[in-house]
Amino acid sequence: MSFWFYLFVGSAVFSSALSFRSISRQDKLQRRNLNRLATCGLTGYEVARLILKENNLDAVSVQNDQTSQRAAFRPREGKQGTIRLPPDIFAGSSLRAIAISAHECGHALQYYFGRSYLSISRLTLLLFWIFMGSGFFLLNFSFIFLTFMGREFFLIPFSIVLLGAIPGICYVVGTLRTESDATYRGIVMLEFKKIIEHHESSFVKQFLEASFLNYVSNSWLYATVWSFSMASIIMCHSRIT
Repeated sequence: MSFWFYLFVGSAVFSSALSFRSISRQDKLQRRNLNRLATCGLTGYEVARLILKENNLDAVSVQNDQTSQRAAFRPREGKQGTIRLPPDIFAGSSLRAIAISAHECGHALQYYFGRSYLSISRLTLLLFWIFMGSGFFLLNFSFIFLTFMGREFFLIPFSIVLLGAIPGICYVVGTLRTESDATYRGIVMLEFKKIIEHHESSFVKQFLEASFLNYVSNSWLYATVWSFSMASIIMCHSRIT
């Protein structure tokens, strides 16, 4: 096997290890007692309405989403967007509920008063999987193309997967920046409106840090997929030659 094969395999193993490390760190943070009731006694819904009102975003609706366990801000739903909160966050008064609600409000503030990469992130993720899928499709049917093109055929899936790194990197950078900024905006509003006490800030920040680590671990998984794809193409080319 060539040097490049071992390089990409090593990169995939390294990325996998970092992904699992992020997951382990996330699990450790989430085990902490964030289900304790907040001093303010407000629910996730009430916190969201306070933050939105403070920023003149009363037209953004906050809904109780019975069909999902994930909170989300949907900018194109409703009059000026909709924040969807699962039942335990919508009606909950824990620090966890307040943290998630504030984070989604951070996305709304980001969308209207800052830079939001939500749409770009979805597009680049789609392009990444299109490149990866196309590369693997050609690789699986290489026996057909080799008959007509010979060993030079492998330059096609190699180039496709290699180019897939561009939208992959754009997705990772855009997503991590978006999530980090939304967390920052949410925490600033919680502290500005004095919704959380000083001693509660660290708990809220720890929970949001754990949520952020979920995106970090996913980013390393995408790097793992890309590295294994490159290694697979090189391995197939080496076996033919």
